[in-house]
Amino acid sequence: MPLLQLTDRTVFDPADGAGILLDGAEGVYFELNPVATLMLDAALRHDTLDDAVRHLAGRIDAPDDVLREGITALTDQLTEHHLAAPPRTTAP
Repeated sequence: MPLLQLTDRTVFDPADGAGILLDGAEGVYFELNPVATLMLDAALRHDTLDDAVRHLAGRIDAPDDVLREGITALTDQLTEHHLAAPPRTTAP
């Protein structure tokens, strides 16, 4: 299961490197910069934060902790705007 899942009504278009998210039901339009677009794509494709960070490390010149913080902040923001499902928790 991917690290992040968009809601059923959210569409993600990474066109031209600057991603766009659209919630058709609520009319919410959210534009991402190129770095956030790469982060969202990684979070949608990888199962863990570590896997997403490893993927991004080859594409974004930033320390791993900055990449982790960026993915976490993006996830929080998308969840707050009801564009992504709340992050899954792992059982102990």
